[in-house]
Amino acid sequence: MKMEMCRHQLMCDFYGCKNMAKYSFSTKGFIRRDIVFCEDCMKKMFECFSKNCVPKGVDAPYKSKRRKENV
Repeated sequence: MKMEMCRHQLMCDFYGCKNMAKYSFSTKGFIRRDIVFCEDCMKKMFECFSKNCVPKGVDAPYKSKRRKENV
């Protein structure tokens, strides 16, 4: 999968949007053609994805060596 800036002047592929596309998304074979979308639709799409896909924290491969000081 690859996302890049749109090289040609195309309309956004999202239904009801009449803006010019700024970004192109290609799956390199899974979908027959690239999906193009404008910056507003990209932001809305990111908001939808971020509600469902929350990144998890990474566990450190080592133990923390902090000293507990008595006060």
